[in-house]
Amino acid sequence: MPLKEQPMTASHSHHPTPARRQLLRTVIIALAALLIMLAAGGLIGSLLGMGDGGQAMPKSPFGVGMKEGGGGMDRLSNAILSVQSAFSKAMTGAISLLSTDPAAIWTLLALSFGYGVFHAAGPGHGKAVIAAYGMARDQAVTRAVLMALAAALLQAIVAIALVGVLSILLNATAARMGEVATLIEALSFAAIGVVGLVLLWQKSGSLAALGSASGPHHTHDHHGHDHHHHEGEACTHHHAPVAVEGSGLKGAVAAVLAAGIRPCSGAIIVLVFALSQNVLGIGVLAALVMALGTALTTGGLAALAILAKRTATRLAGRIDSRGALTTARVLEVLAAAFLAMIGISLLIGTLVHDGKGLG
Repeated sequence: MPLKEQPMTASHSHHPTPARRQLLRTVIIALAALLIMLAAGGLIGSLLGMGDGGQAMPKSPFGVGMKEGGGGMDRLSNAILSVQSAFSKAMTGAISLLSTDPAAIWTLLALSFGYGVFHAAGPGHGKAVIAAYGMARDQAVTRAVLMALAAALLQAIVAIALVGVLSILLNATAARMGEVATLIEALSFAAIGVVGLVLLWQKSGSLAALGSASGPHHTHDHHGHDHHHHEGEACTHHHAPVAVEGSGLKGAVAAVLAAGIRPCSGAIIVLVFALSQNVLGIGVLAALVMALGTALTTGGLAALAILAKRTATRLAGRIDSRGALTTARVLEVLAAAFLAMIGISLLIGTLVHDGKGLG
């Protein structure tokens, strides 16, 4: 009686399982994306002349403020900061006129709104966080704009709370406010880095799964349910870029908190000066108007980033549908890597420079 041939399971023990191959691909994609962002950042910094001159950074009044760029300052950044300084002087001048000319409040509010618009276009991480998150999550433009508004308002509220608690309740000096603001800034940068790294891991996994699905037999894991397809079978479910689990309200709130817990330096300037003139209420109003200006620019840039990604995906889709999906996934991974690099680099810059720089 012939012996039955036993299945050769041991011969497969040296080969990585599909789960291990997926993990390896995810790690490789994530590291590659980080390296690409690091190289791109270094190249852009080199072209802009960042970190080559040790130029003195403009300072904010009262010794209050935080780094807006988290690293080396280039000529363009210094020019933008100089304009911001001019806005700051004009705003404090308008506050000084309030005692003799109540109509100066309209000048103050107009300057505050303009400062917010211009400030958001200069060095800073709020716009980059919202734009990168929106691209990585393929969010609706409306949601990205609302996130920008929420982050800007949160920055203003944190600034109001900072000045109110430290100045009124604790009678702290401006220098002490700067120290606390720097600590909050470091926490913000760390939170941005964490959000970026988590998002990068998720998006790298999505791209890795897309690559593994190119064989004759592939499996899609869609939030706990699997679809198995064999060669010749029709794949009927939707292959459009979709957000992974956690990309809804919780993810958006995390991104808003990460970008928004860092108080706006311009708002701190106005609030401190308004407090010194005994018109803190008007300073609070100016800070909130400033946040609206910031949200306008930040939301607009985020919307442009999202629309640019969708345009690239649509153009790739004209070639083939799989190319569109791959393009979308790659852009999402790069956006997530960009977000992670922002947080990490700004945190390192804050720790290395110990709070030196612009406010």
